[in-house]
Amino acid sequence: MALHLPSLPKLSPRKLVVIAAIVASPFVVAGLAANGANDSSSSGADSAAPGGGAPAVQIKADASAAAGQRMDAAAAATPQCLYARLVPVGRTGWGVPMPSVWNSTSTTCNLMLGDDPYRTTSRRGDPDTAIRTLQRNLNYCYGYKLTVDGVYGSNTRGVIKAVQKRHKLAADGIYGPKTRSAMNWRLFSSKTNTWSKACSSPL
Repeated sequence: MALHLPSLPKLSPRKLVVIAAIVASPFVVAGLAANGANDSSSSGADSAAPGGGAPAVQIKADASAAAGQRMDAAAAATPQCLYARLVPVGRTGWGVPMPSVWNSTSTTCNLMLGDDPYRTTSRRGDPDTAIRTLQRNLNYCYGYKLTVDGVYGSNTRGVIKAVQKRHKLAADGIYGPKTRSAMNWRLFSSKTNTWSKACSSPL
């Protein structure tokens, strides 16, 4: 017995394309959904890889920490200012009272937060005088109103930061050789025992 199938109508090429698209569409949607899930998981992985958002922040934090450590190391390598001396300015008879190294003509020293009054266990020198000399100069030449107490506290550190920014230096709050050379100072004449009215940067 022969099987007779109904004859199918002839479809134009355009209709065949439409039918194929309808049949294939659920599979395409499912494939896209799967790819989306994979992309979201891989984007999470990318964020932890170099070039992602989180590592960039971490790299910046690491760089800042390294810069801070370098500054701390440089500060530690420079001796603490443990006295103050009058540094002559040419042959004018004028000089600049500024923090200095104990028992030396050198002014290559630093002061930092916590010098109250000794940074180490050494009891040589007079850091109180060094800090007071700096505080008086900051008040007169830069118009601040620091308490002249011989303590390098947060207020003195904040003023040094502002002065460093003004002179386009790294604002680390540490008074050191670069800050000393950039700063304006009030001059004193030991011959006439008088102070200058103006401040300048004579170094």
